[in-house]
Amino acid sequence: MSNLAVGVELLITGILTTFLVLILLMYIMKATSTLIARQAETEAEPAVPSPQLAQEPSTELGDAELVAIMAALGKVLPAGQQAVVRVTPLAATGAEEEEMVAAIAGALAAR
Repeated sequence: MSNLAVGVELLITGILTTFLVLILLMYIMKATSTLIARQAETEAEPAVPSPQLAQEPSTELGDAELVAIMAALGKVLPAGQQAVVRVTPLAATGAEEEEMVAAIAGALAAR
């Protein structure tokens, strides 16, 4: 019977020790993250928008653009058949974009 008592005692001691160490590690991690966050705030430079970044086109399609693309594809693709369509926005600005739109419209009109 004494072996059983020693076993239960060791089991409870091990469980308590494990949970206490985990709680201690949790608070150490919280303290470390707050210290790093404070250090990052003091070292962070003020955000100044770069003129180069302001000129780059958006890589996401708007809702209206996506609807227009899907409507055009619906007219071009054969009815009643499945097709895999991947829409990737083109990275063009200004006159290049107008030329691409004209080329796509011409290709759709030719069909």
